[in-house]
Amino acid sequence: MPEEAIDYLAGFEGAAAEFAAVLDRVDPEAAVPGCPGWTLADLALHLGSGQRWAAAILLSGTAQQVPEVLRTTISWADWYAGTTAALAAAIRAVDPDEPCWNFAPVDQRAGFWSRRRMHETAIHLVDAVQAGDPDVTGLEVIPPAIAADGVDEVFGVFLPRLLARGFAPAVTRQVGVRATDTGDEWTLTPVAEGDPPRVERGRAAGEAVVSGTAAELDLCLWKRLPTSVLRVEGDPAVAADFLAGKTTP
Repeated sequence: MPEEAIDYLAGFEGAAAEFAAVLDRVDPEAAVPGCPGWTLADLALHLGSGQRWAAAILLSGTAQQVPEVLRTTISWADWYAGTTAALAAAIRAVDPDEPCWNFAPVDQRAGFWSRRRMHETAIHLVDAVQAGDPDVTGLEVIPPAIAADGVDEVFGVFLPRLLARGFAPAVTRQVGVRATDTGDEWTLTPVAEGDPPRVERGRAAGEAVVSGTAAELDLCLWKRLPTSVLRVEGDPAVAADFLAGKTTP
């Protein structure tokens, strides 16, 4: 994780409040460019249901089913705010070091969920902002330190998870990644077939080095921005293969 300490609960609540504000001002039937086939209402349903799911996991410590939620009869903003309050209360009620199930092959501790839901909300806030105005990138809604931590989460959580689910590895040659605004750097090195790449923090080295602001990197890894916004040093084919790979669900 990047060196700057992040208050994940505060980050989650801030992004959730901004998402609720978008729900108040944008047509719920607006199309979401980052989620083809979804409307803003579908996005709210997905995010709010996920918040209820994470709250249930935190309070029980065990795996739970995602709730099947019918479309709300109250305003989307009010319903979503209620799910936000429920998850925030659950995060506050459980010590982050308490054993707790999560879906990834990483440490099974409660603190996973405040970080995960902060980043889930931040990425979908970008989706919501883009739904309100497709010409907006959404880069401005993710603070640099949070975006850098989002990149780190992709490398530490989602690359191992996707491999465990049988997807082809995104890292097949050594590649470096550099956040130009925060100074965070990573080197990703492939190891044995079927194993996640080794992640070295603090330097960016390899056959190619990909650089951009932390938000640009985060949104490119989540396929919310075209990778043409990034800069490449070294072998462009190695960089292109990595950026085209499946790094997130």
